[in-house]
Amino acid sequence: MKLRCKGFGLVLASISVLVVAVQPVQAQQTNETNHVNHTEKKKVFVFEGGNPIDFIVALDKHFRTRLVQILTLPETLSRAQVPKLRVPADDPREVLSLYNRLQSPTLGQWRFEHEGAAQNPAGPSTNMSVLMLVPDKAVVAGKLERSVTKVKGVALAGVPEAKWEALAQNINEGAKYGAEAAANDSATVFGGSFRFQRESKVLIVSGSEAYLEMVESLVSAHRMNAEFEAKAVSGLKPAAGPGGER
Repeated sequence: MKLRCKGFGLVLASISVLVVAVQPVQAQQTNETNHVNHTEKKKVFVFEGGNPIDFIVALDKHFRTRLVQILTLPETLSRAQVPKLRVPADDPREVLSLYNRLQSPTLGQWRFEHEGAAQNPAGPSTNMSVLMLVPDKAVVAGKLERSVTKVKGVALAGVPEAKWEALAQNINEGAKYGAEAAANDSATVFGGSFRFQRESKVLIVSGSEAYLEMVESLVSAHRMNAEFEAKAVSGLKPAAGPGGER
């Protein structure tokens, strides 16, 4: 009888050891399962690209927020091109934080604070009390520098006066195309005017740096064309014969 009890005790001890050995594995599996389930619960926010307003409207639609009502957006960034995004997120702050990590000077940085942050920093609210897009300081400084009106005299030497009218037409066309390009680029300022000084053969130009560069390039192009045409004409002339006769 004592032998049977002793054997039964050994069996119970063996079962206890097996239970203890199995429990940590079960706990680990449970933790892994919970982690997977938590990840699967996150809905994927998808943005197909567009401007900052399109981006915030997409956030509102996905998270059922009203961020566009508190949005502060500077004119310099209103036409910025936000790239396509695909982010698993439970909160719009996760998407905004990813945007900021892009560290693109042309996109700016989002500054935000959710409702009740002072009372409950980790609160469940997905709405915000402040949301503003702040431009990059270097971009703002560069934009201000380019927007300053400058005046410059461009020499017309080498450009025949008969070609000045064509040059003026090209400058006006270039200004039109430049303004259209600047409308799609918030970091570019374009505009200016010009006037011919016939006595001194100088073109006086005033405007943004980009406008001045455009005018100078067109004057240079007309000068090169005039040189090529002059060489072509001189090449067609018959060579002088003996005694200078032709």
